[in-house]
Amino acid sequence: MSAGGNSPVAEQRKLPVWLFGALGIYWLALIHQLGAQWSVFEQYNYGWAVPFLCVYLFISRIRNSEFRIQNSEPGLFHLPSSIFHLLLAASALLYLPTRLLHEANPIWRLTSLLWALEVIVITLCFLRLAALSGQLRWRFGDFVFPVGFFLVAVPWSSGLENFLIQFLTRWNVSATVEVLGWFNIPALSHGNVIEVSAGSVGVDDACSGIRSLQATLMIALFFGDFFRLRFARRLVCILAGFALAFLFNVGRTTLLSFVAARKGTPAVADWHDPASITILVGCFLSVWIVAVLLKTKGRRQGNEAPTKFETPHVVSYGEGFSGARLKWLAVALVGWILLVEAATELWYRQQENSPSAHEQWTVRLSKTSPTLAEQPIPKNILAQFRSDESLNARWRDDSGNAWQLYYFRWPPAHSLASRVASQLAKTHGPEMCLPAIGMVMQADLGTTTFAIGDFKLMLQQFEFLAGNRPLHVFYGIYEDATGGAMLANRRQSNASRVAAAISGSRNSGQRFLELAVSGMDDPAKAREALQRELEHLLVTQPAPLSTR
Repeated sequence: MSAGGNSPVAEQRKLPVWLFGALGIYWLALIHQLGAQWSVFEQYNYGWAVPFLCVYLFISRIRNSEFRIQNSEPGLFHLPSSIFHLLLAASALLYLPTRLLHEANPIWRLTSLLWALEVIVITLCFLRLAALSGQLRWRFGDFVFPVGFFLVAVPWSSGLENFLIQFLTRWNVSATVEVLGWFNIPALSHGNVIEVSAGSVGVDDACSGIRSLQATLMIALFFGDFFRLRFARRLVCILAGFALAFLFNVGRTTLLSFVAARKGTPAVADWHDPASITILVGCFLSVWIVAVLLKTKGRRQGNEAPTKFETPHVVSYGEGFSGARLKWLAVALVGWILLVEAATELWYRQQENSPSAHEQWTVRLSKTSPTLAEQPIPKNILAQFRSDESLNARWRDDSGNAWQLYYFRWPPAHSLASRVASQLAKTHGPEMCLPAIGMVMQADLGTTTFAIGDFKLMLQQFEFLAGNRPLHVFYGIYEDATGGAMLANRRQSNASRVAAAISGSRNSGQRFLELAVSGMDDPAKAREALQRELEHLLVTQPAPLSTR
């Protein structure tokens, strides 16, 4: 070992900055896209912490594997370098269609997962090739978990998430009603609503326990690796975390129901956020304690995972893959992502600049019934829609029928956050939102086009049962590029999401209109009444031929 610091240990501490710089571009692009979902969906707010935890685990592996040798890899990682070249090339090529599809569907869970998997595979393959070329003197297998850990920040499949929300909500409500009974507080469950003497407490998606469950999975996996627990103990930590998350969430719902019973339902708002923060902190600390206990028990039994292998000799990395070729590969990866981003922007700009003609329209309340009263929009609805303009009004027509209107407007989007907001609004509709508050959908009566002068407006009609009375709901979302005569593509199926990408639909302005009327039984009479109301509500003007 020379005094100049050219020992194997000294060489192992040198990080090839250019290597991590090339990979960093892919990770920054991925984090930028997923960050919009982490900010919008409350249950994924924890995602912002995951990249930092990945970096921490990565660096800790470097420190703990300072003397480890690459030749001590498990058999899985001794595959020929050609396999890693093939996986790297396939992931890089798939990056292009994934990027194109995700641009039109920034909240599509499938493209989010595919994008993350592609970046993870590119990273792992690149690290393996760097190990073969001698650029990295650490065991490649040590870095699989820190890189793969990022998957806990990727939003789950909507089908799986909705199933868990419904399952957790039912169990949460049932357990809460049972616990309240122990304290002699009368309570009844109505779907996701708990009725107490002073009113009702609703258990929404965030309160179902899904947020605690997902954050707990992330915490349990992190502590399992942090304390180097064996697989069986990591599994125990995860299962204990899930149980704790459910118990803490039942405690939160019980507390809010107790407050509603004793102080009235308005008091619940003052307790909701503090209770939510408390259960997250309590769950975090509890999982931490469980992980420490599992680690302590493992030490007593003498079977905890090893943390360091000391080997004084230098190993051969061979296979004819040189560091120079690896640098050229890094340059090619950087060039490819720049080409993909340029091609994506060019495709959508070309579609957005194609000619289109439509009439501009908006909602005006001044000429409607004298009984009209504009209403404040609940904060939870504003948070879900994130629109630039919003209206909520109630009135009665000349026949005494009760009307309610919701109108939202989004101008053309010029940022990822704006596109996410407009796409998120497409996921909301009467067929999903009204049953969540206790209404029963009786029929989907299809679409009807209403004519106001030369202007055409298409609306979808639903019939609900609200209490014992029918409620007729007319609903539509419209993109500026196609006007009111065509309903927007709501991205409700994989085929419609692909169609949105092919048509280049990503940032056209958008309008949302929903009108509900109660007091009449006949759907045809409801449509006739709506025609009269629309003639007072809508203001239109022709738009000249223009570009989107």
